[in-house]
Amino acid sequence: MRITPVSSNYHTSIPVGQIKSKPASFATHEFLPGNSYSAVNSCPLHRISFLGNNHKGRTVDEIDYYKFKKMRPSAKELLRKKCADFQNTVKIEELRNKDKKYLPLLDDKTMGQFIDVCNVYKNLKDHPIICLGRSPKWFLNGAMWLKDGIDDYKFVAFSGHWYFMDKDGNLVRSEKIKPTEPEKKAYKRYLNYIRVTPKQIVEAADRTGKKVVITDYIGLGKGMCSFLDVMSEYAEEQGVLEEFANSIKIVAIGSEEYRSKFYHDDDYIPSPKAQVPEKLWKYQDKIEQEYHDIPIELFEQMLINENTNECRSTYYPHEAWTAYKPHKFKTGMITEKKIDELRAKHPGCLNNFAPTMCDYRNLLNFRILDYMDQKGILRESLNSKQWE
Repeated sequence: MRITPVSSNYHTSIPVGQIKSKPASFATHEFLPGNSYSAVNSCPLHRISFLGNNHKGRTVDEIDYYKFKKMRPSAKELLRKKCADFQNTVKIEELRNKDKKYLPLLDDKTMGQFIDVCNVYKNLKDHPIICLGRSPKWFLNGAMWLKDGIDDYKFVAFSGHWYFMDKDGNLVRSEKIKPTEPEKKAYKRYLNYIRVTPKQIVEAADRTGKKVVITDYIGLGKGMCSFLDVMSEYAEEQGVLEEFANSIKIVAIGSEEYRSKFYHDDDYIPSPKAQVPEKLWKYQDKIEQEYHDIPIELFEQMLINENTNECRSTYYPHEAWTAYKPHKFKTGMITEKKIDELRAKHPGCLNNFAPTMCDYRNLLNFRILDYMDQKGILRESLNSKQWE
């Protein structure tokens, strides 16, 4: 089994359990009870969901940090029972993956692994952080809830890829399926609206003196390379291509055990390094990278379990860039017209966010917050400062 060599500015795989968290002062940016739950193993799947605004059929109200802090002990005890009994009470037909009728992180071992990954991001609290797509979102929320954790992060919707790996292990762009000019124009408008253009990233790095972290789950790096492709084009248009390259740092998470399942012992296994697109080739040595290898159990429960993905209308492949803007649908469904438009391009990939999936998300939020609270690692107050 061979792994591709990486450049000197690339931090190779680090088991997250070995990472120590250190409190750090935060610069304002613009930009221990025993096991009381039971858990079931999980398997990976990928599909799409959209969050509906219909509360009918839910059994658990919205739960976030602020609502948890106001919750009475009796309400917490009731929700602990709901978590433990989730797989026996769930409406299986409403789950995205009907074979996975369980709630993640119900055993303290896997929850401890989850906290370890949150601490990876906690250690980046002085950096402005971009969450690329849904994959790192649970960990970043956890890092925001921890004592001395990050104050906020910027979510950037992005799905899919148009880069593919050739026989030599290099990523190459598919000219056939790359975004069209109207699609790229629409995505750049979206980036401008949420204030994450390349120029604004450069300004945030200059202002804070810290590189802007772009974080995502990486297997072969096809998605990250595709995102950097459209960003580097936009940076060139804004006249800040080199400055953009100097302003970003890639922090990736993944599982080497999971990746090894796809290769035989004598196969060439590409490194989990994020390759960069053509426009950034001459600047790639300036782009620092970190890769953090996480346990397979946690990886399967929190990164590739389609029931766990908190989509909230953030499925955003380039075919959808001209159809809608994710930031307009954070708490409601996109219109039926938009759904029909997307379904025509991606048959069978869309459905509404069912009440059971809302319960799933809310109970998982509660389980994480409750564990942190019982362990004494939940922060006392939450004040968003980053990217303001």
